Amino acid sequence: MTPTLSLPQSRAWVFLRSGYDVPMASFNLDGESFEYLRQDPGHPPEETRSWEYGNYPKIGVTLPLAGGRTMDVYAHASRWNPSFVLVGWADDRDHSHWAWVPAGNIRRVTGSEWDIEEYRRSPEKLRHIRWGSRLPRFLPA
Repeated sequence: MTPTLSLPQSRAWVFLRSGYDVPMASFNLDGESFEYLRQDPGHPPEETRSWEYGNYPKIGVTLPLAGGRTMDVYAHASRWNPSFVLVGWADDRDHSHWAWVPAGNIRRVTGSEWDIEEYRRSPEKLRHIRWGSRLPRFLPA
């Protein structure tokens, strides 16, 4: 007797095509649209390592863009191999994006740099909810 697939399994591909199961190749940041390169990490999966979930380092990334340009974004690093780091960031609409970036394009950021960028990107009318009376570290009062 040959096994048959039940309806949900045989049609599962229909439900996976939401647009979020494949990394988006373009994003908007500060009102401008960018296309980033989806680079091959260049190593087999066995050579890829992960940081512990929830403890991803906060980093600054020089992101390679289409057309040979680059742009700096604040991101989290989640995985790495000997040559590349998988970074994730959010765009203006709070959509998540991921890209493998050469390890040389990564730099650690301080807590104050991260706070200042987070404060800058939060909507002005909602800043009091996130920050209260406390300004991010090293911002003038």
